[in-house]
Amino acid sequence: NNMVYYVVSTLVKEVKVVLDRNQESAALVPDDSDTLSQGELIQSRIVDAAKLILTDAPSELVEGVVLTDGKVLWQSAHSAYVGKVQLPSDLIRILSVRVSDWIRPGKLISEDDDEYKLQSCRFGLRGNVERPVAAIVHAGGGRYLELYTSNTNDATLDLSYVKQPEIFNGMIGLPQGLKDAIVYMTAYLVCVSLGDNSTAEGLLSVARNLAGIVNVEPSQMQ
Repeated sequence: NNMVYYVVSTLVKEVKVVLDRNQESAALVPDDSDTLSQGELIQSRIVDAAKLILTDAPSELVEGVVLTDGKVLWQSAHSAYVGKVQLPSDLIRILSVRVSDWIRPGKLISEDDDEYKLQSCRFGLRGNVERPVAAIVHAGGGRYLELYTSNTNDATLDLSYVKQPEIFNGMIGLPQGLKDAIVYMTAYLVCVSLGDNSTAEGLLSVARNLAGIVNVEPSQMQ
């Protein structure tokens, strides 16, 4: 699924078309000096909309990048090694994580999961090279990935993740297959910010359907 760089002003126009088709009143925002213009309001919601879709869409529809500068700190713990690596601040979702001596990619958990408590157990309940576990934890204002476990203290990490989208020089990079879903999600966020919840509900449903999002609960990874 290829990343395409879209002109933001063109996306704004597409969102306006969606809003005009779905809203009873096309005049959303009075265009005067005291308030955001309709175009500015739409543009201000595009990145948030993209983040919501990229977080929950099926992994085959999103575009991953490889962590290139992740330095893993390995510490000895009960005859194996537990790894810790700081996650980049622009990471919104991990697609896969694998350590060089793991026989399969790690199972991703958070520090709030019951399974996380088992990772400090010495009696074979924690992750190992056959059944590896990677836990997202928060510490000191940052996010880290703890890797359970490796048989060596010099194993290397292969981590694929989705980056926070950003507008740069009037352009934004989005996976081509998710562009329409992001347009509808932007329209949804605009309606919510204007208090038009009845229109918003329908737009959210279309956005999620276009992105192939079938789960009801949004992603829990923060």
